[in-house]
Amino acid sequence: MPLVAVNLSEKLLQEIRTLVDTGRYTTLESFIEIGAFNQLALERGATPAEVIERGHRRTPAETDNKQDAAPATLATHAPAASAAALKKRPIADKDKAKRVDVIEPVTDEEAQAIFARLAVPSSTVVSPLSMPEQPHVGERIFGQVNRIFPFKLVCRWLTTTAAAEGQWPKYAAVTAKLADDAGTIGSLLDQWDHAAARERGGELSTALPRRKNNASLDRFLSQFVARITRASEISPGAVCQYDMARFQDSTLALTEQGVAFAKLCNPILDKQDPKSAAPLSDEEADFLITHIRKWVPTEWTDMKLALTAVKDGKSSPAELAATVRAQLPEKWTDSMVQTHISGVIARLSDIRLVRRTWMGRNVQYRLGAADSVSKFMAS
Repeated sequence: MPLVAVNLSEKLLQEIRTLVDTGRYTTLESFIEIGAFNQLALERGATPAEVIERGHRRTPAETDNKQDAAPATLATHAPAASAAALKKRPIADKDKAKRVDVIEPVTDEEAQAIFARLAVPSSTVVSPLSMPEQPHVGERIFGQVNRIFPFKLVCRWLTTTAAAEGQWPKYAAVTAKLADDAGTIGSLLDQWDHAAARERGGELSTALPRRKNNASLDRFLSQFVARITRASEISPGAVCQYDMARFQDSTLALTEQGVAFAKLCNPILDKQDPKSAAPLSDEEADFLITHIRKWVPTEWTDMKLALTAVKDGKSSPAELAATVRAQLPEKWTDSMVQTHISGVIARLSDIRLVRRTWMGRNVQYRLGAADSVSKFMAS
């Protein structure tokens, strides 16, 4: 999929970000994509009223007819057991602005098959990569990497794939197969979110792609695994920045820490619990607190900055950004700072170090469990 860079004014970008933060659009990319399809519909003769009626905030479905005048109406979400009924249900008004990128439901049989494929293997015949003597001080994690469960999914997938094939996979195989499996898991969890009526910020499916949605699949791979640069080089994603996986030429292998994380019991992949309150277990959160503190020093520094600010009473996004601004690169714009801090807070939330409370469209931050916060921040 082509990568297009667009220059936007600071004011315009902030207005778009506000719509994303309030849940009307899933990501900045989805806003731009939806806007492009809506404009194409208008150019082909559709009226603004017709575009709105057809669902102007919905990501277009993948169809054989690439010349559709407007985004296609998508199926609403439901548990896998209600897949047949799902296709017949009308879209409720409250669903029009969110959870709209699932193109087709995941059946019970498909869910059982992927969970069986992602089960912890009884034996691992491929050795992980040894951890270095000293942690690597790398670049900051991209601000739109706003969940850690995708790290878990990538590590588990690599573990099961290596066990089945007797070797760590090449990147070409990863892009072809992992994206499809991640899309299925993302679509299934979106159904679980809808069935449980989860509120904003508590969705299990956040940051995961949806199957047959190429934009979300590409985004998932580039953010969490790797992307290919214009010079045809592999640029590692967040799972590598967390030192849970590394590239050896075109082969993607897990480190010792990556394998250890992959094997921990997970409420989604192992317990398959649709009512799970969080995508990671307490054991996984504790593992990550120790791992980040030792092996991801740049991330630990940024997380410590955010935790210190929250501890000092900077409980809103604006207060937090203003407080840590001086510790971030001077060349960053205000929007870049806000995106970065938003990602840091989201990842802190995944490991139970920050709690987010929504009051209408506004969010407030509070520290998580005192013992865990103290353990993480100890110098």
